[in-house]
Amino acid sequence: MNITPLTKEKEPLWNKFVESHPATNFYQLLGWKSVFESTFGYAPRYYIALNSKDEVAGILPMFQMRDIFWRRYLVANPFSNFAGICAESGEVEESLVEKAAEIARSEAAQYVEFRQLRQPLRRDLPTKESFVTLMLELSRDPDVHWQHISSRNRNKIRKAEKNGLTVDFGLHYLKDFHEIYSINLRLLGTPIFPYRMFEKVIAVFKDQVELLVLKLDGQVVSGMFLFKFKNMISEPWVASLRQYNKIYINNYLYWQAIKYACENGFDVFDFGRSTADTGTYSFKMQWGAEPVQLYYQYYLNKASTVPVVDANNNKYQRIIDVWKKLPLFVTNFIGPRVVQYLPEL
Repeated sequence: MNITPLTKEKEPLWNKFVESHPATNFYQLLGWKSVFESTFGYAPRYYIALNSKDEVAGILPMFQMRDIFWRRYLVANPFSNFAGICAESGEVEESLVEKAAEIARSEAAQYVEFRQLRQPLRRDLPTKESFVTLMLELSRDPDVHWQHISSRNRNKIRKAEKNGLTVDFGLHYLKDFHEIYSINLRLLGTPIFPYRMFEKVIAVFKDQVELLVLKLDGQVVSGMFLFKFKNMISEPWVASLRQYNKIYINNYLYWQAIKYACENGFDVFDFGRSTADTGTYSFKMQWGAEPVQLYYQYYLNKASTVPVVDANNNKYQRIIDVWKKLPLFVTNFIGPRVVQYLPEL
């Protein structure tokens, strides 16, 4: 078994493995390497495991990040709900984990974070299980799902439509979406990703990304990014103007996304990461989705404990409260400049 850095010549092998292996996901596609390199200047640490036939037997997508104190971290992958290692055997997986640990030691990183979907790594590593992603098994017929959601939810969707909401698709709505997204994140007390990151995602993934928007009187009032990979469609970023919550804008938005997924032949709709027993979690569960466990696992190098970001912690709550009160133009200026130093997101 040969664990080697990914070279330009080997990149087609990486893509072939990700496209063909049943356990890989959208966030392991090679395109994220150029997205994060060009947007944030992160140093990629992409490794492949090659067997005796020089075939890929496993992958490790990883980036070196720094926090505001300039300490190093290794994350697989940053700003992704899941990514992590994919390997064809326990032996290959262990070799890739050890390679990541070796890099952490050589670069004096605080820790390595592996964001694994469904199954934890076999090595006994400190693990956080505070997140799930919610997935809905799809029928080709949207009416099947319409009959399975509650009458209360159906009534909300009908009311939204009666209030004049209309649906459209198109990546040319990026600017409208980003404006709404920036408003929402300020209200949540969270820094926003830079506009150029979304531009790069669209440029790199092209046919694998779509933007669904809702309009009211010709104005975009809500939007949702959709990632398309194999038989799954995922929702990574969503935003709606809060003043329209009273006409059930989010219920209508998610229903249109589910309809789109059904009509375009996808088998699974991924609602994205949530914490159990929160309002967002309950909203997604009402569509019939099932929670799938995410395992955030850590090789601790210089750090002594796993990172914990708790919005209820007084320290974080004070920062969040201040951020919410800042003018929008200030958060739009500062947010993209500080978000790259937050490895916990």
